[in-house]
Amino acid sequence: MEALQLKCPNCGGAVTLDPKSGRFTCDFCSSDFSSEEVSGQNKTSSDSTDKTASSQQSEYKCPVCGGKAVLNNESGLYVCDFCTSDFTEEELTEDNDTLSDEPQNSVFAEHTQLYVCGSCGAEIVCDENTAATFCHYCHGPVALKGRVEGALTPELIIPFKIDRDFAEDLFKKWCGKKVFVPNSFRSEATLEKMVGLYVPYWLADCKVNATADYDARKINRYSRGDTHYTETYYYHVSRAAKMKYAGIPADGSKKLDDKLMDSIEPFDYDFAVPFDMSWFSGFYADKYDVDKAAVAPRIKARLEQGVKKFLSDSVTGYSTSVCKNFNLRLTSTKWHYAMLPVWFMTYIYNGKKYFFAVNGQTGKVSGVLPLSAAKLGIMTLGITAASVIFTLLSFYM
Repeated sequence: MEALQLKCPNCGGAVTLDPKSGRFTCDFCSSDFSSEEVSGQNKTSSDSTDKTASSQQSEYKCPVCGGKAVLNNESGLYVCDFCTSDFTEEELTEDNDTLSDEPQNSVFAEHTQLYVCGSCGAEIVCDENTAATFCHYCHGPVALKGRVEGALTPELIIPFKIDRDFAEDLFKKWCGKKVFVPNSFRSEATLEKMVGLYVPYWLADCKVNATADYDARKINRYSRGDTHYTETYYYHVSRAAKMKYAGIPADGSKKLDDKLMDSIEPFDYDFAVPFDMSWFSGFYADKYDVDKAAVAPRIKARLEQGVKKFLSDSVTGYSTSVCKNFNLRLTSTKWHYAMLPVWFMTYIYNGKKYFFAVNGQTGKVSGVLPLSAAKLGIMTLGITAASVIFTLLSFYM
């Protein structure tokens, strides 16, 4: 049996019983206590020690990305090794969704086929009744690899609302009458490379706590007679908010340009339905190769941008305001794996790839137009010739 070492409630030093007085005396600070005072304080200390030890030994998953959250002894917060988010123990014990990244045997895997591009390595997913004939990223040939192994089943899907003909019309209007675009860019052969593509997306439902501090000024200018006055009042403004965000998107494909995908947002989640293989018929899909832990920093950056704007917009009634301090903490995240519709096309010109995308639900268009070197050269020669003629005419006039 271990001997119970009682501690002084004041300084933490060892206390010993004085048989004559029946009280406990501290060897360090000479304070004395009754038996009840010492036992009560030491029970509280013991409970606190047990709780601390339990907290330190517990392992938590980061609510944001699923990484390991480790206790920082200095701050008392748990910090994620991967995304650097920090949390209190109470926040970590809330009901957080940690969607598994482990491969799942599912209907999705059983009824899909995987094609692999021999040139760029892209992996293209089709339903069992649809065949891929070329790579929509590099136009190289693809080979059937077999069933999709280790695939997560999407939770949600937004079906295509825009058909191919309408997507092609949007492309033609987007090109417009831009004279420097290569003629082949508008050709039927180019349009044949446009594909209906379901893009894998991670959608995050987040709860955040945010604070911000501002230096603000009110400036009042007035005149009395010939004298002009300027009064400046200085203020310190603070804002704090607890907010919820639903469906913050980040695509889960390495091959797709993140900025291109961001530029065709938003999608209307009101039309999202539970995933069903029937929606895949006649379309392609990218196999996700970016997990939720990897997109967590993108999600947090988008949150910071949106929350900071929201708080700044609430600072009104001042001539100027400058944010001096902003802090955002993610307290919980629920993840949804979804497939969202995109009409997608790659155009290769002089060895460089140009991407074009249409939101398959809303029709929002984005892309980068190639420029024809030949047309630019002709235009340059025309401008140069016109300048020479104008100079000669000016000389002889």
